[in-house]
Amino acid sequence: MSNLRKYENKNPFSREENKNPFSRNENSSNVAYSGNSDVDVIVEVNTMPIAYAMLCSLRATKQISEFEFEDAVRKLKKLVDEDRSYNHNDPKTAKIYHLE
Repeated sequence: MSNLRKYENKNPFSREENKNPFSRNENSSNVAYSGNSDVDVIVEVNTMPIAYAMLCSLRATKQISEFEFEDAVRKLKKLVDEDRSYNHNDPKTAKIYHLE
């Protein structure tokens, strides 16, 4: 089987392909040998609310002290602020490859 894809798309409004010119609701499309596509998808999920909820749960069940809770919240906030300040389009972080 060839790696080439065969696409056939008939115009339902064409008189040559449509025996009944008044039947415009019929659409004859056909896709054959379409295969899979290589697609990269990036999904970013904000996990900060989950982390905060876990800290609140630990504090509510007295598994951590007030001091540990406040320290953990400060550290979590610092991590979130650092992540927000990171720019994915910063030219300084570009990866440059030299091909020879």
